[in-house]
Amino acid sequence: MNAPLPTAVMPPPNQTVRQILHPRSVAIVGASDDETKWGGRLLRYMLRHRHDGPLYPINARATELLGLPAYQSVRDCPGPVDLAILLVPRQHVRAAVEDCVAKGVGCALCITAGFAETGPEGRAEEEALVALARAGGVRLIGPNCMGLMNAHHNLCATTGVVMGTLTELPRGGIGLASQSGALMGAMISRGVDVGAGFSSAVSVGNQADMDLNDFFEYLIDDPETDVVCLYMEGVKNAPRFTALLARAAAAGKPVCIAKSGRSEAGAKAAASHTASLAGAWPAFEATCRRWGVYLFENIYDLLQGAQLLQRGKRATTHGTAIFSGSGGGGALLADALESHGLALPQLSAATEAAVAPVLPATHRQLPFDFGMLNHAGETDPAVAGGAVGLAVDRAMADPAVGAGILLLTTQPQQERVVEAAIAAADRSGKPLLFVQGAGNHGQVARDMLREAGHGYFDSTHDALKVAAVLSLREEPEPATPLAPAALPADLPSGFLTEPDARRLLESAGIPTTPWRLAHNAAQAVDAARELGGPVVIKAVSARIVHKSDVGGVKLGIEGDAAVRQACDEIVAAARIAGVAELDGFLVTQMWRADTELIAGVQRDPDFGPLVMVGAGGVLVELLRDVQLAPAPLSHAAARAMVERLRCLPLLTGYRGRPKADLDRIADVLVRLGQMAASEGSRLRELDINPLFIVGDHVAAADARATLA
Repeated sequence: MNAPLPTAVMPPPNQTVRQILHPRSVAIVGASDDETKWGGRLLRYMLRHRHDGPLYPINARATELLGLPAYQSVRDCPGPVDLAILLVPRQHVRAAVEDCVAKGVGCALCITAGFAETGPEGRAEEEALVALARAGGVRLIGPNCMGLMNAHHNLCATTGVVMGTLTELPRGGIGLASQSGALMGAMISRGVDVGAGFSSAVSVGNQADMDLNDFFEYLIDDPETDVVCLYMEGVKNAPRFTALLARAAAAGKPVCIAKSGRSEAGAKAAASHTASLAGAWPAFEATCRRWGVYLFENIYDLLQGAQLLQRGKRATTHGTAIFSGSGGGGALLADALESHGLALPQLSAATEAAVAPVLPATHRQLPFDFGMLNHAGETDPAVAGGAVGLAVDRAMADPAVGAGILLLTTQPQQERVVEAAIAAADRSGKPLLFVQGAGNHGQVARDMLREAGHGYFDSTHDALKVAAVLSLREEPEPATPLAPAALPADLPSGFLTEPDARRLLESAGIPTTPWRLAHNAAQAVDAARELGGPVVIKAVSARIVHKSDVGGVKLGIEGDAAVRQACDEIVAAARIAGVAELDGFLVTQMWRADTELIAGVQRDPDFGPLVMVGAGGVLVELLRDVQLAPAPLSHAAARAMVERLRCLPLLTGYRGRPKADLDRIADVLVRLGQMAASEGSRLRELDINPLFIVGDHVAAADARATLA
C-alpha cells in the first residue's frame, strides 16, 4: 500500500505544454519486459528512440527491465520526473496519480482507458482523478489516449504499433493533435509511406484536464511546426477554439482539420468513442471557413494536404492543370474536375508559345498528354527534365493554373518523368499532386516521391478531393467592426408576432413589404384599401408560429367583401387550432417575387450568433440549400455566402429571369449580423422566409423572431 501523501510538500507549478513535450526525464508506470503488454511495448519504443535524459521503468515486481534499473514506484526514482506515462490497470490509476503528486511529477500521461467514455460511473472516477492531479500541481493528459511523440526531441511516448517499425522518428513540420489515438498512429504510419514528417503528435483522449486547445495553441507558437493538423470529434470550449483559429490566421500558419460528427450517426459514434459531444457541423464548418481553415473529409486527405502546405505550396485559383502519361487517364481526370468544384484552365497564348517546342499545335492546351511530347525539341537549359520538365514548368506558371495533378501510368521510363516533374514542382509555389496509378510497376517512382518529400496518392479520387480543399478554401476574413444596432425597446421577450418581427427588421434598416396591423375585420378593410391592389391577410398571435399550417394566411385578397370573408375564415381556423382569440390581422401588399430566399439568425450554443441565407419558400427544409457565417460579417463575406448557393443561377438571369442585386441581398445579411452580434443583443433567433427578390428590390415578406 502506498504511503500517505506528505502534507509538508507544496505542489509544483503546472507545466507548460512546451515543457511537457520536451521532458528531461520520463517514468513508465507499468513498464514490462514483455512486448505483448503495453508497458513492454512502450519501454522498447522509448529505448529505440531514446530522448536525452533519464528513463525510469516502474514495476513493483522487478529490479531491472531491458538493461535499466526498475523502481517500485515513481516516488522511488532517484531524480525528478517531468513526465510519467501511466499504463497500469484502471483500478490502479488513482494510486499512480497519488504517487505522481507525492513525487512532484510535472505531467501524468494516462494511456489507461475505462473512464468517462464508459458512462456516468467512469466519468465520476475521471473527475476525481483530475481533482487529485490539479490539487497536487500535476497536469493530466488523457485518460484513454495513445500518448504523444515529439520527433525533434526524439520523444516516443506512445504505444502506437507503427513505432515498432521505425528506425527513426519521422521528423518534419506537421504538428498533430488528435482526439483518436489510433488515427494518430495511422497518420504517422501513412506519413512514413509518403515521406511526410512531424514536429509533434499528441493523442488527447478524453481531455479530462488538458484538452485539444492546449496543444493547438502550442502548435501555433511552435517554431518547428509549419502546419497544424487537428482530428476532432467535439469542440471543447468553442470560444477559445475560435480565438485560436483567429490567432493561427494572424500568424499565417495553415490549420487543417478533419472532424467526425457531420451526420447524426457520426455524432453518436464520436460521443461513444471519447465521451465527446460533437457540435453541429454547419456551425463548425461556417466558423472554420471564416478563419481560412482547410477542412478535409478524412485523416489521409488531411495528411497529404498538410504535406503540400508544409512545403509552402498554395493554390491560387480553382483552375487545375492535368498532366498524364495516358490520354484517356487525362481525359477522365479532366471530366472529374467540375464535380469537385474545379475547372480545367485555358492556357494563355504566351504559355502555348512556351510549350510549342515540345508539343504539337493540337496538344498545347490542357490536359497535357506526355505521349505527345517531342523529346527532341528544344528545351530550356534552366529547366531540368527535358520535354516533361518544360511542359510541366510552363503550365504550372500560367496565371490561370492554381494547382496541378499528374497521373503516372505504366509508361516507360516513369522514373525520368517523376524526376522531371519533381524538379518542376520544386520551382513552383503551387501544389502539384502526384497520383501513382501504375501498381507494382510504380514502386521506384513511389520511393523517389517519398524521398523527395512530395508524397503521392493511390487514386485520382483522393487527389481531386485534396486539390479541391486546397483550391476552394477561402482566405481568413478580417475582424468586422460592429455598428450600433439597438433594438426597439418596447419589444416583448419570447416569440414575436409578425408585426413586432417586422418592426425589428425595419429598426435595422431591412426593408419589408408594405403592411398594416388591423385589430379587427373593419380595420383590415381600411388597410387593404390604403395599400391598394390584392393583399395578403395573416393571423397575428404569439401562439401561432406556422401560420400557413393552420390556415392563418390568405393570398390575393381583393375587395371589401373578400377581405371580411378572409378574416372570418382565419378566425375560424385559429379556433380549430386552439387559439380562441387573435391579436389581429396583418395586411400586406401582394407581391410576385422573381426568387424567394430565406435569411435569418441562429444562435449556436457553442459558436454564438450565425447569419443564414438559403433557397427560401415552402421547400426550404427539402432543398437544404443554405449557407452560414459567424456574425458580424463583412459585405464581402455576405456576398460570398450568396454566391455559394446552389440556387445562384436564379439570381443571375437564369432563363431570362431578371438579375437580382446581389449587393442588396448581402446588405440584408450584414445588417442581420450587426443586429445579432451587437453588445447586449436580445436576439436569439430570426427567420425571414420568404425574402422576396423582385428585380433589383429586396424585401422581407414574412418574419418571425425570438428575443431573450
